[in-house]
Amino acid sequence: MEYFPLLELPEDIKALVVEGVARNSILDLFFVRESSKRMKALADRCSVYHFFDVLSVPWDLDMPSQFLKTCYEERNPSTIYLEGAQFFFSWCFKEEGLYLLKQAADAGYELAVFLHAITRVIY
Repeated sequence: MEYFPLLELPEDIKALVVEGVARNSILDLFFVRESSKRMKALADRCSVYHFFDVLSVPWDLDMPSQFLKTCYEERNPSTIYLEGAQFFFSWCFKEEGLYLLKQAADAGYELAVFLHAITRVIY
């Protein structure tokens, strides 16, 4: 198999690769971060947190609150979905929860589309 020089690609293409990796797996993102200093810098950019699926992290791992906060600030659809479900079901803030679920659904997050439709019917 021939070697593919990933680090020789333009910066915007490398950024797209890192975003795609972040969308797939936290473990793969960790390996990309550790591969080189350039890739670590790309993986540490805030825009990567927008593409990360928080629900793909195993629940037995403790996620730092700063990580979730950064994901929420970057308008990560899975984090907005979790926040909306928490507002709606745990804290009984129906309007705020529906608003957040609609935002996540509009961003294309499939679980949010389903939950938003169900809660609209029930509520």
